[in-house]
Amino acid sequence: MSYRIHVNESLADGVPRIVCEQMDWAVAELTGPDSDVTETIHQLRKRCKKIRGLLRLVRGSFSASYPQENAWFRDLARSLSGVRDADVMLECVEKLRAAFCRDFEPDAFLSVRQALEQRRDALHNDASLPERLAGVARQLQGTRLRVLGWRLDDVGITAIEPGLVRTYRRARKALRAGYEEPTPERFHEWRKRVKYHWYHLRLLREIWPAQMKGLAAEASRLADLLGDDHDLAVLRMTLAHDGDTLGEPEQITALSGLAQRRQDRLRADARTLGLRLFAEKPAHFGARMRTCWQAAQCDALRGDAPAGGRGEGVC
Repeated sequence: MSYRIHVNESLADGVPRIVCEQMDWAVAELTGPDSDVTETIHQLRKRCKKIRGLLRLVRGSFSASYPQENAWFRDLARSLSGVRDADVMLECVEKLRAAFCRDFEPDAFLSVRQALEQRRDALHNDASLPERLAGVARQLQGTRLRVLGWRLDDVGITAIEPGLVRTYRRARKALRAGYEEPTPERFHEWRKRVKYHWYHLRLLREIWPAQMKGLAAEASRLADLLGDDHDLAVLRMTLAHDGDTLGEPEQITALSGLAQRRQDRLRADARTLGLRLFAEKPAHFGARMRTCWQAAQCDALRGDAPAGGRGEGVC
C-alpha cells in the first residue's frame, strides 16, 4: 500500500487505512531484531509527520478530533527527538567539511566532531532507550482501534479542499515572511509548511499522476533545502551556546562561519524554487485541484482510475 488517497476509495476508508499503514510500519521498525536506532527514530518521526500531514488535509472534516490527534502524534515523535538531533549535528559537520574540503585539512574540526560523537554515543547508550522504543511501539499498537473508529463529517472534495488551500496559503505567506526577516524561526516555519504541502501533493497524486508527481518532486527538493538550512541553524545555535565544551574558539568561529555561508547558498536556491512552486494564488490553486479531483472521480466511475490499493510498495 502507498501513502496516497485512491480516487475510487472513500475518505472514510482511506484516511484510517493510510494512518494504520504508517503506524504498522513504524511498529515493525521499532521492534525489528536488527533495527538501527538512528534510522528507526528517523523513520518514526517521518511517519508521524506524514500522519499529521494527512490530518491537516482533512482537518475541516475532522474538526472535533483534529487538535487531540495531531498533538498525540506530535508528542510521540518528540519523545525521541533528542537522539535524532545528536546525529543531525554530526551530519551537519560532515556535510560542511565535504562542501568546503578545499579550504581545510582532512582533520579539521576534529575536537568538535569528537565532542559531538560523545554526546551522541551517550544518548545511544542510554540504558532506558530500548524500553522507550518498545513503549512507543506499544502506544502505536494501542491506538489502532481508535484510528479505525475515526469519523469524518464529509467525504468529498469539500473535506479536502480547505486543508489543502490553507496549507498552501500558509506556505506562501511563510515564504514572504522568511525573506522579509530571515530569522531561523521564520525559515523553520516555512520549512514545516512546505513539508505539509509536499505530503498533500503525494496524498493526491492520483488526481493527476504526472503533474502531481512533478510538483511533489519539486516540493520535496525545497523541503530538503530548508531542512538543511534548519539543521545548520541548530548547529550554529549549539556552537554559540556550548562552544566552550566543543572545541577551541578558533574552530568554533570558523565552523559557524562555514555554516552561515552554506545557509546563504541554500536560502538563495530555496527562494528561487519557492517562488516558482507557490506562484499561483491560493484560490486558483484550490480551484485547479478541485477540478482535477472531479475529473479523477469521473474517470473512476468509468473504471479508468488506478485500482485502490495498487500502490508502488512502502512509501
